[in-house]
Amino acid sequence: MEIEGYEINDLFNSEDLESVGRKIDFERLLTTLSERDRKIAVLYAFGHTQAEIGAIVGLSQRHIGRVLEKMSKRLE
Repeated sequence: MEIEGYEINDLFNSEDLESVGRKIDFERLLTTLSERDRKIAVLYAFGHTQAEIGAIVGLSQRHIGRVLEKMSKRLE
């Protein structure tokens, strides 16, 4: 799966069963998100800071933090 030029497979080790499970969970989460939130999740997963993500998507760092917090709660 590719989002905004980022290949999700690059985040996970396809030879490690636990990693494959995390990939499946992450892809499921992405399907439940809006396009904007999906972009935020992927940018964060690839190591961008909240400030960088905010600059890319046009939101404040604080707003990005709230979006990521909501996503984290969904995964619990």
